[in-house]
Order: sequence, then C-alpha cells, then structure tokens
Amino acid sequence: MSTYPAVTLADGSGNALALTGAGAVKVDGSAASTLTTFLTYVSAAQAVTNTGTSFLTSTVSALAVDITLTSFTGGTSPSVTYFIDRFGADSVWYRVWTSTALTSAGATSVQIGPFPAATGIATAVLTGTARFGWTSTGSPTAITFSASVIGR
Repeated sequence: MSTYPAVTLADGSGNALALTGAGAVKVDGSAASTLTTFLTYVSAAQAVTNTGTSFLTSTVSALAVDITLTSFTGGTSPSVTYFIDRFGADSVWYRVWTSTALTSAGATSVQIGPFPAATGIATAVLTGTARFGWTSTGSPTAITFSASVIGR
C-alpha cells in the first residue's frame, strides 16, 4: 500500500488555498493574491533624481521594492536615496519608506504593507496611488541601477 503526504497549498502570506475550476482561491472562498509588476528599471544609467513615477495600488495591499545599485558616474562622494510615497485624500504625497543613503554597489530590498510592527517590515497602508523615486547628493552625472516594484 502506497502512502502520500498531505499537502496544503498556501499563498505567500500563509493563507490556505483550494483549487477550483477558476484557479486558486483562499479556503474562505475569496480570490488568491496575485502579483502585479508596477515598475521595472533594467540595469542602466538613470537620471540623478526622479521625483517619482506613480502607479495605481488599488488592487494590492503590499509592495516588494528591490534595488541593485551598480555605480555612480562623476560627482564627489555621491549617494542615492530611494523612496516610496502614497497619495493622500488631500492630494498631497506622503513618504512611507526611504532607503538609507547608498554610497556603493549593493542590493536593497524592502516589503511595504499593513504588517504588524513587530515583524520589522515597513508598515504602511497603501491608498490607491503610490510612486517610486530617488534623490542624490554629491553631484553625480548618472546613477546605474536596476529596480522593481511589485505589488500583492
């Protein structure tokens, strides 16, 4: 007699899933979370400042922001700081996450969403529109990096 292990399907948050003819759904019957890629920057020289490229977040509750800084061109002790803002009902942009000032090549990743403070994850509620941007100091003429902003 053969035995088979019991397996429970789960989404990235640990919610149990069931398979239906329409695809994966949570056991409670609601739709399973899907990933949405909002922005992708391939590794290339970028402008030294971007006040923000906006995207709609009405279908997601969390963001994954991944950035790989490669190099700076020019400048004296250049640095770059990345950020995520959300758009308030009062038509004002509010900063929900800011990276540390990066001065050398390396990767930075952050999860942003309605997570309990004890998790150490950036806690923020998305409001329907967000934007990703960056600022620099030290007068570089270009910043080479890749980045992605994905929602779930």
